[in-house]
Amino acid sequence: MTNIPLVLLLGIISTIQTHLAKALERQGIEALDQLRARLKKSGQPVEGGMKKPIIYMIGVILNNTLFIWSILAQPYGPPALFSSVFGVGLVFLMVYAAVVLKEKITFREALGATAIILGTLGVGYENLIRGGTMDRFTMNLLAFFSAVGIWLAISTTFVLAASRSRNLRLIAVSFGLLAGGLGSLEPFLKGVGQNYGGRPGIIPSNAVGGAIFASSFVIGFLAFLLTQVGFAKGARASLLVPVYNAAYIGLPVLWQILLLPGYQPIPLTGFSLTLILAGVLAVGAVGRRKHHESLHETEPAHTAVSFS
Repeated sequence: MTNIPLVLLLGIISTIQTHLAKALERQGIEALDQLRARLKKSGQPVEGGMKKPIIYMIGVILNNTLFIWSILAQPYGPPALFSSVFGVGLVFLMVYAAVVLKEKITFREALGATAIILGTLGVGYENLIRGGTMDRFTMNLLAFFSAVGIWLAISTTFVLAASRSRNLRLIAVSFGLLAGGLGSLEPFLKGVGQNYGGRPGIIPSNAVGGAIFASSFVIGFLAFLLTQVGFAKGARASLLVPVYNAAYIGLPVLWQILLLPGYQPIPLTGFSLTLILAGVLAVGAVGRRKHHESLHETEPAHTAVSFS
């Protein structure tokens, strides 16, 4: 049974919760860094310091309960439909970052985020017009897992190279792409497991589907862990998260092409993915700012939360 409005609604709830979780995690990490610096300097307890771990833990709890929405959604639509609305939550993140975290969002980054959002809407509309007729039960698992393996090898190499370069923009882009790709696999694998064998349901109907479904939880945890490592390395939330979104939205289209023999992309697919890619290039381009960002640069403690 296909229920496109329900899948879209659950996807929107999921993206808002995801972006709020990542904002709280980033806020908690930065606040803890500043708190440690102040304690080291003064040697005295800082009033209100216990609120910082609480902020971070709320983000962690929100991030690790996201699987509920994908489990509920996947029996009612193709995997890429659920993830297609993910970029909508970027609007929420931009407002939160500017108002609460006091981060400076540049015009180029806002333009890139807009392109990602428009591309997201295009992918969502495409799935909307074809969702009811798509066969999501005939699956080519060999082609799918082969492509995933190649992508993991390339993405991991990029992360290692970016970490060695100590460039914050490259770190944000590389960690965002790998974490976003793994994040896209989490609901996708749940959908594959729940629909494998032609009997969609909340619980997989056979052993193969059950194994794929179970692996999605490990993949989801790895995506969460990578975002934390990226933030801890100093990656800016306004760069890492849009790149995460682009991978989360765009890769399921590729997975779907390989996995579902009956799925064929249309011109709108290419146009939407081009917008998403342009948005990634806009927010993640290296060296366009007057002051090149790297881990060799230092900032005063009172500006550590600023995205200057």
